Amino acid sequence: MEEKPTNTRERSLIDANPEPYRMDVGFYDDIRARASERRFLERAVIQPNNGQGFRVSKGQIFKVIQEEGPQVVDVCLWNAECAQEESLSLNRTLLTEGLFITTNTRLWSDLPRYRPIATCIGDTVVTGPADEGWHAHFTGSHCASEVWELTFGKPGLNGCHLNLLQGAEPLGLTEQDVIGDNINLFMKMRIDGLTGLRYFSQTDAKKGDYIEFYAEIDLLIAVSVCPDGDSSLIPETFHKLPIAVEIYETGITPKEFRKWTDWRPGWKGSWEASRQAGSR
Repeated sequence: MEEKPTNTRERSLIDANPEPYRMDVGFYDDIRARASERRFLERAVIQPNNGQGFRVSKGQIFKVIQEEGPQVVDVCLWNAECAQEESLSLNRTLLTEGLFITTNTRLWSDLPRYRPIATCIGDTVVTGPADEGWHAHFTGSHCASEVWELTFGKPGLNGCHLNLLQGAEPLGLTEQDVIGDNINLFMKMRIDGLTGLRYFSQTDAKKGDYIEFYAEIDLLIAVSVCPDGDSSLIPETFHKLPIAVEIYETGITPKEFRKWTDWRPGWKGSWEASRQAGSR
């Protein structure tokens, strides 16, 4: 088990969570233990240079699978009832959980709701012991034609932005919705501790590997088969493979996340004025 920092000035936000907001790991252990009771609902295979959208109800699981071999995947998530008001927040997830995603990582939305909208309950990708500091999944942004033009000086290359838009539009969403944050799956990455730059390498994922998420709320998701392929080659020769998405019903109702104390009714335009009015 990883040791916690001995310097008392060092802490993470998740270490400081009071009891009502801590993750109930036993609840998700039970979901995993009851895997044989899941009811299969849907399976789709998404081809390279494509994206697809899905509706995932709360209590269901969506599973992203390496269908034929190593392939990077990008996923956007929105509240199915009010997509423009609540969606995945990179910064809130980073603040609360950290940058990297694996089993028991929660994906959070932004203020004012600021709550888990999906939780990773399974991840089979193994990063070798020689690759300390590298991770398979993380929160981040997505590639786009503009990004590839910046990187390689070549316009008109496919990007996840276009694929995610292909998946989002049938769900009633627009490019403005896709511009937001997303998760990057099966993409091997590390952070340089001095510069903060991200470095990428060929993914460790193999055929049959998967990552799966439990929906805490009703979700819309868009999934892109990233043109980066297995993240090892140059654009003209990217080795791109299809990926599969499966959706299951668990029959397990999500636990209600405790709502925050609402400071807004007492807001008087400044902190001191609000305190005097009795708002904490």
